[in-house]
Amino acid sequence: MFASIRPSLLALVVPALFLSPVAEGQEASFGTPGASRRPARPPEADSTSEVIDDAGMFSREATRKAKDTLARIDRAYKVAVTVETVDSLRGQELEEVAIRRAEQLNHKGIFILIARQDKKAEALASPKSLRDELGRPRLHAIRDAFTAEFRRGDPDEGLVKGVQAAFNALASVRPDAAREVAVSEGGSSVGASALVLRGQVRLTSAGARKAIAGAEAKATELKLKSNITVVDDGGLLLAFTRMDGARPASISTSQTKAVSAATFRVPTGPVSSGNKENDPFFNLALEAAASVSEGKITSLLGGLPIVVDGQVIGAIGVAGSSGEQDLEVAKAGVAAFVAGLTESTDEAKPKPVIVDKPASTSDRPKEVAEPAPQ
Repeated sequence: MFASIRPSLLALVVPALFLSPVAEGQEASFGTPGASRRPARPPEADSTSEVIDDAGMFSREATRKAKDTLARIDRAYKVAVTVETVDSLRGQELEEVAIRRAEQLNHKGIFILIARQDKKAEALASPKSLRDELGRPRLHAIRDAFTAEFRRGDPDEGLVKGVQAAFNALASVRPDAAREVAVSEGGSSVGASALVLRGQVRLTSAGARKAIAGAEAKATELKLKSNITVVDDGGLLLAFTRMDGARPASISTSQTKAVSAATFRVPTGPVSSGNKENDPFFNLALEAAASVSEGKITSLLGGLPIVVDGQVIGAIGVAGSSGEQDLEVAKAGVAAFVAGLTESTDEAKPKPVIVDKPASTSDRPKEVAEPAPQ
């Protein structure tokens, strides 16, 4: 089965280096590569998810955790995921050993082979429909989740994170299956999908601090003294900073901008009353409404939603300078968050976007001056 897909090997073979080198003169304890203690599976047998740790890399607890996740994958996606370790390749090519071993197991699904002494790992996917569905970036993400922790000397964590990466990769291409198994595990499956929302992305305090740091760096670059607020999707405070010298009166303004951008799901700024040209009186009326809204509405520039996978997960609000300057600082905060998320993500993980145009941006009046420092 795997032999028939060798021409497409680049799409499924993802070798990587990890672990520390074997001491000079140390002998490999493993015999012929691929000659696992596990017998070959009969051709008619179904593939099963398992951890075959012939190289003795993982603890019992890590193996147990990995098997729990493998069981979830079986229930949700009906895809077998097998992780096998060998001590040494004995000079043979990793891809050849991996393909041969997958064929011996008659494995259909995701197969990860780890060669301890050779410091290499490889991920395969079969049949072709699954390989095409996952794509190379997701296979790379699975591989990297294993090897990143291996390089740090923590193979147990590598196993747990690697198997979770396989779950995440499948969840990204089969979201409906993930929701169904989540409902089932919650104890009810009849009509539950209409009563709850699952698979949502949440902004963490670490993500909020990342946005704050990016905005503060931009304000420093521009020689501004800003108040910066980050809230969650419901407008509740996650992080705040008042830079040295920032005016106290602008604290509440930055919070209002963040809350307004989060709860209205659009950047703050002058908005149109429905005509092609913005109506300054309409915006004055909006600001009057804002004064009695307990800090939930504003048409001042400087509030931006934070969007991941099409979901508004929070917002940033900046105040203390002109509207345009506050907006520039806010953009830098969102950009820093996006950059931080992208560093540890790939095609299989949530995709952030930057939304920096106020509602009815094309309607913004060029003749209306920006408000004074806020």
